[in-house]
Amino acid sequence: MLILGLTGGIATGKSSASEYFRSRHIPIVDADQLARLVVEPGKPAYHQILKHFGHLNILENNSPSINRKRLGEVIFNNEQMRRQLNRCTHGYIRREALKQIIHYFYQCQPLIVWDVPLLFEVGLDRFVKQTLVVSCDENTQLARLKQRDQIEDDQQALQRINSQMKLSEKCRRARYVIDNNGSKDVLHKQLNDFLVTFKPSQVNTFAWFVILFIPITITYGFLRIWDAVDRVKYR
Repeated sequence: MLILGLTGGIATGKSSASEYFRSRHIPIVDADQLARLVVEPGKPAYHQILKHFGHLNILENNSPSINRKRLGEVIFNNEQMRRQLNRCTHGYIRREALKQIIHYFYQCQPLIVWDVPLLFEVGLDRFVKQTLVVSCDENTQLARLKQRDQIEDDQQALQRINSQMKLSEKCRRARYVIDNNGSKDVLHKQLNDFLVTFKPSQVNTFAWFVILFIPITITYGFLRIWDAVDRVKYR
């Protein structure tokens, strides 16, 4: 089994790349999806967030659910709050990601894509075999972000872009880079060419399955126990 870390800058097309991999029946571990999952009402991360940010009116109207847009606005320009939110959620997101990876391991999947917007920022690139960045030039990124999020002010859009690690630095760190300045068809062609030269060996997958079966089984059991303890703790 080979884990490919997929990342990119905001509005560079990472999600489009992830959708293409999914259309090719390649398992996706989606960090954004897991981030929404772990903050659902009743989850441990949900209680942690309310403990630290509940006084800031971050819940939906007439609902116990967290308004993620409102929470994002609260922490956007506050580094201390952003770090606190990360402490509330990142551990649970990683735990859920590991559970999904183990699930795909037992299915003997030769390739898994771990889709993480902040792959390098939070150091998760240490846990993947290869990394792929979806990139584009600055003008294209700015135009796409303004159109996607209906932002009229260039400065506001640039502020969001600059809040992340520079795209050039991500490209420098990555093993592979996809240039997404063109259309979706062009992107899909590049990703298809990438997969043709990047298909891991089924033999190697089986060998790793035999070697890692026992330690991964123990790890999965530990995660299940950890979940049970959290459910009791926050009941």
